[in-house]
Amino acid sequence: MKTRARVGRRPLIPRIEDTGLTMFMTVNGLEAIVLFDSGSTSDSISPEFAKVTGCRTFELENPTQLQLGCSGSKSTISHGAQVPIKVGDTAVDVYLDVVNLDRYDVVFGTPFLRRLDVLLDFKNSVIIIQGQRFKALTPLEEDVGASRRKHVNRGGQVQKNQTPAIRSMRTQASE
Repeated sequence: MKTRARVGRRPLIPRIEDTGLTMFMTVNGLEAIVLFDSGSTSDSISPEFAKVTGCRTFELENPTQLQLGCSGSKSTISHGAQVPIKVGDTAVDVYLDVVNLDRYDVVFGTPFLRRLDVLLDFKNSVIIIQGQRFKALTPLEEDVGASRRKHVNRGGQVQKNQTPAIRSMRTQASE
């Protein structure tokens, strides 16, 4: 890529425009902060959240590469888990790759989105799962949920009385 000698600024994007669609869901019996990522070809759970929820993880006979959108940014997926999830009236077991996730407990990509007929409505900040409408988290609610993750140490233990209050994932969006 050729660049000119001049310098420019990257525009500041309003927070509401650069926030993905997230919500809280019950994953293996505990509330998880979940990102819906239509650009991801896998569904993932963080090793810390898997440990906290008591997920039975297993080593994969067929490890695979996790390739991010950036050149040279990859990792190996060597473990997986079969996990029950519940949201609204929907309960289903899903396979999740165990992957180091930075901000979320779970990331649902295209396998989950297609299997459960998920529609992502960015204009109205709504996630529709099998016809059920859920309001996505606001940027502030997402920040609170993400900061809650920091209260889980590397050993997978929740540090008591440090988890901020958050809006329940059971709040369905009005139609």
